[in-house]
Amino acid sequence: MSTTDSVITPNPADTTEVSLSLRLPTGFDLQPFVPHDRLLRLHPNWFISDFQEDGTSFSASIKDYATEDEFPLSGQFVFNGKDDEILRITLTETIEITITFLRRNDELSVQVHSPQGELDVEDPLLLWIRAIREYIRIYAKKTPVTLFFRLLMNRMVLQMNPSQRKICLMLARFTAVEILLILFIVIGYVVFVL
Repeated sequence: MSTTDSVITPNPADTTEVSLSLRLPTGFDLQPFVPHDRLLRLHPNWFISDFQEDGTSFSASIKDYATEDEFPLSGQFVFNGKDDEILRITLTETIEITITFLRRNDELSVQVHSPQGELDVEDPLLLWIRAIREYIRIYAKKTPVTLFFRLLMNRMVLQMNPSQRKICLMLARFTAVEILLILFIVIGYVVFVL
């Protein structure tokens, strides 16, 4: 299983834990880098409005981009609640679930507790977990590429709603294809004509 395709396989128990295959630096603390509304904005399908925060608790109005459903959401974000715990997200009201990001042998793991039991492999919450993993990755590693992606994510991507992100991704793909096509034409001209 590749590191970017880590999925949570359904389990008969109501708690599932899986390694996300991401090494964490010693003493890594995510809290200073992540405002709570940013964690909700990492969900690939949610429009976030009326976000209100009181300590570790929050409430927000959510509109799901995929289903067009609107619902209230409340819960808690707890950073470093226990020794091996980096982040615990508890969602209440419409969705009842607890997602805990843990440090296991200096690697990131996630534990999902759902009173409903099994999580469907196609559940958008799993995409959200993967997005949070990637966001943690850009803070766990310090390279010029991760610094660039931190800036890009925080200043631009997470300020957009899901439909704007999909449009920008589509435009970026078109631009990449156009650049490759121009390069092939220039290289072909230089090699075969000159």
